Order: sequence, then C-alpha cells, then structure tokens
Amino acid sequence: MKKLRRPDFRVATLSLTLVGLTACQSTVTPLDPLIGDTGQPLSTVAQAADVKSYDLTLEIDPATQSISGVGRAGFVLLAPSAQVELKLDSRFVIEKIEVGGKTATYQRNGGVLSIDLSGQQAAGSAVDVAVFYAGKPHVAKNAPWAGGTVWAKTPDGKPWIATAVQGEGCDLFWPCKDHFADKADSMRIRLTVPNGLSAVTNGVLQQITPVGKDKQQFDWLLSVPASDYNIALNIGPYQRIQHSYTSVNGSKVPVEFWALPENAQKAEALWQQDLLQQVQWYERVLGPYPWGDQKLGFVETPHLGMEHQTVNAYGKGYKRDDNGYDWLAQHELAHEWFGNLVTHKTLNHAWIHEGFGLYMQPAYAKDKLGIAAYHYQLYKSYLGLVNCDPVVRTGTVTSDQAFNSDIYGKGGWTLHTLRYLIGDAVFWQATRELLYGTADTASIPYPITPKYRTTEDFIVIVNRLTGKDYQWLFDVYLYQAALPELIDSTAGNVRTLSWKVPANKPFPMPVPVLLNGQPTVLDFSKGPVLLKASDQLQIDPEMQILRQLPLIGLCEENQLKVKNKRKD
Repeated sequence: MKKLRRPDFRVATLSLTLVGLTACQSTVTPLDPLIGDTGQPLSTVAQAADVKSYDLTLEIDPATQSISGVGRAGFVLLAPSAQVELKLDSRFVIEKIEVGGKTATYQRNGGVLSIDLSGQQAAGSAVDVAVFYAGKPHVAKNAPWAGGTVWAKTPDGKPWIATAVQGEGCDLFWPCKDHFADKADSMRIRLTVPNGLSAVTNGVLQQITPVGKDKQQFDWLLSVPASDYNIALNIGPYQRIQHSYTSVNGSKVPVEFWALPENAQKAEALWQQDLLQQVQWYERVLGPYPWGDQKLGFVETPHLGMEHQTVNAYGKGYKRDDNGYDWLAQHELAHEWFGNLVTHKTLNHAWIHEGFGLYMQPAYAKDKLGIAAYHYQLYKSYLGLVNCDPVVRTGTVTSDQAFNSDIYGKGGWTLHTLRYLIGDAVFWQATRELLYGTADTASIPYPITPKYRTTEDFIVIVNRLTGKDYQWLFDVYLYQAALPELIDSTAGNVRTLSWKVPANKPFPMPVPVLLNGQPTVLDFSKGPVLLKASDQLQIDPEMQILRQLPLIGLCEENQLKVKNKRKD
C-alpha cells in the first residue's frame, strides 16, 4: 500500500467495509507527486497569504462519478503580493477563476494555481478567490491508506460515496491551500445530491433545500478551525440518529450518527453501549470534547475510518473485537483531541497524532476492563515494531515518511514507559497541558482554541512538571531508530546489567525487577548495575520498559516481516 496511516493489524478488517466498490477503482491515473503529498513546504507566494475562510459549493453526480461547482477562499495578505496560490488536482477542468467577483488570469503548473491579483497588493489586503471547476476526482486505491474518493454501492445498490485524503490532501477534490499549518477560521459547505441521498460533512447542518424536482442541497457550516485534509464528503441513503450529552464543562453537546437505514439499530446500540462511555472517559482524563459547539458526529462509510473533525468516518461494520469495545470508534474519537485539537506543527511530529491516538486504546482498556486488557493491546503493538527509521525525523518529511507504522506503536510505547517513570497523575497532567495549555480543563468553555505542537513542546511540559530532564528518553526512543537493549552478562560471581544504546547516547532508564523474589528498581543513573551471579532475577516483570527483546527482530528482519504480511 502507498501509505500506512493505521497499524498493520487493521488491514485484515478492511474487507468488512468494501461493499460493492465499482470496478473502475482498479485503474487509477497516478497523482501528480506534489498533489499526492499534503503538507509540503509552502512556496513564497503561499506563505504571503493567510487563509481565513473557505466556501465550497458542489454538485455530486453518482451516475457519472463526477463533481462540479465552485470553491471560494478568503485570504488576508501577510506581505505585499501580486498573486495568491491554491492547489487543485490537474484532472479537473477549470472553467474560470475570479478575484473579487471579476475574472482573473492565472497560471496552472500541474496542480498549483498561481492567481493574479491585478498588480501587487499591500500587506493586510483582503482577497477573495473563486475557482469554478468540474471533473472526475481521483479514485481511492485503498481508502483510507491510499486516499481519494470512494464510489461504492450499498448492499441494496444505492450510491454510497466518501472521501478520505489524509496523506494526499484536500486538493484531490477542492481548491485549497493544502497545508495543515494554515487552518481557515470557518468553512461553508453546500452539497447537492440526488433525492433519496443525504450529504454529510463537517460542522452544523443549516438547512436542506430542494433543487429542481430530483435533487436537494445540504448546507453545512463549520465555524471552528480545521485542517483542510479533515474536510470530507459522505453521501448515501443515510438515516440521521440524534442525541445529546452533557459535557464535563456543563454544555449540552449535540450528537449525530448518520447510518445506513439497515444498520440504524446497530448505530444506536454503538452510541448507547460504547461511544457514550468512550467520550465520557476522554472528557474525564483529558477535558471537554473540543467541538461541543458544533457536533460530535459519526457517519457510516464504505472505507474503514478516518478522523474527520466533527464527523468521524466509521466503517468497521459494528463488530466488537477482542479488545472488549469498538477500537475503531475509540481511535478515531481520540483524534478529535490528538490531531484536530492539537495538530503537529510539521509532519516530523506526526506521532503526536498517532502515538497518542494509539495509546488511548490500551489506556481506555485499563480503566474499563483491567490491567490484562491494557498489556494485551500493548503487547500486540510491540510485536509490530519495525525500528528502521526515527519516529521524529529531521529535515523535510513527506507524508509517506511521516505516516510509517512506528509512529503508532513506538509512539504509544514511549508514552507507556513515560507513564511508568513519572506516574499517572503527572502523565495525564502533561497530556492535558499539551492539549489545552492548562491542566485544569474541566470548566473550559466553548469555543476551544486549537493548537500546534511539536515533540519539543511536550518535552518542555514533562520536564517542567517533573523538575527533571527527560530529554534522554525521547532522544533514544523517538529521535533515532534502533531500540535500546539491556545486556545481561555473568563473569565469575558477578552478574552485570548494562544498557546498550545506539551511538552510546545517555540512557539512565531505571528498571523494575524481582530480585530474589522482592520487587525493587535497579538504578542505572551511574552506569551498569552489578549483582551476585547467584541472585534470582526477573527483569521488568510487567513489561514497563520499551527495549529490544528477542520477540522482535532488528530492522531488516522486521521490514521483511511487514512486506510479507502485506502480500498475504
């Protein structure tokens, strides 16, 4: 697969959701490399303009698998400029582009639109651009991993359509800046579809308006900032299920689940028996659901799932798994905090989305089911580690590089070990500060301001709260690839334990053990630990420390294992 945006163990469940995919999905025109990789460095022109709003008006035609309409963007110039820049997949035909309501000239270089402003405009100028376009959007090869548009059919043959573009970006189906570092303050989305279908997207439904005799328009308003890859189209013969719950901050939060009619009872049960408990747990340990003034939304999709802000895609078939709850719903819900409330400042720090997102499953299982469920999930994740590339890379990073499997598993295991070191109270306090900027989150009112964060931001928080420097932990676990190994050797009557660390980096990791049947912690802050050869020793009996064990191989062996698993 082109991109791995979920751990490998999800792949086996994907077949549950790909119902009636159209045959054309097997022949896909390759994407322009720039368009197919979101979040790349901004050009000088793009850096000179701050996007303030988007307004998207589209008609979706399931019969021809095409879309048409107009995408508007409102900018404020940050520096003098004679142009603004948008991106849009080159397979679309552009009818015209307007600036301030007047036809504008533009240059099209592949998927990059350089739009002229009739001379240089001053910093602070407001610029409104409208792109009128039409065409057949890129078809997803294997959504959500290799993204695009999914044109499917429900079991009874009705159109069922979804988009998922996390790695590729918004420009696969609408004109946008295509960079998570510039979120619009708001977005209006008007979607026209044939009667009998509903068009579901981000934000709050304003109205449904008849269009002619056989169509209707769904008008949505998202009035909070969102990464543009989070904007999604979801179209099908949905039944709208509505509820509300009282947030930890006292607000009534609207809940919507748009499900296929035949699955409405299953969706209702999923909310009552699983999702409500999940969101209450998140609010208890983290803070208020970030978008409670919009909606807590879910929509059934013909692909597995994705964290589309306020309208999480759900396609696991309502089947519980061996975790004792619906892991997909819980994971995508985690991204409303890790990814949507807190967004990585650059792709180098994508583990903040996925490492925290993964760790929320065992953390939830521990509170819901007990310690065995916690360790079970972490153990499965450990077996999937590859350890070939650093989790946090330096320099420019592509989405392919950023969304490797270790940002999930190794990111989650780093948090597991950190929690052991600093304790539950400080761990969750640091996490809340990363998300909200304060640890006192219960009474935070809506709207809640999203934040950009880096790994360094989290390290600073941890160090301040603990009064210690834990840079060494992140240096070894996240900033280089190989895992540390605890070497256990005996010579004569002396048994020596020492850490073997790549590049001999400092790693004073204390290790819990059972020494002659008694629990203790070995202190490596001054170097190797010496014991008697006759001592009875069980190292790390609860598997608290992320380290190299014979359970998994080294880089090359792990790569081969992953490659063979994908072939299966």
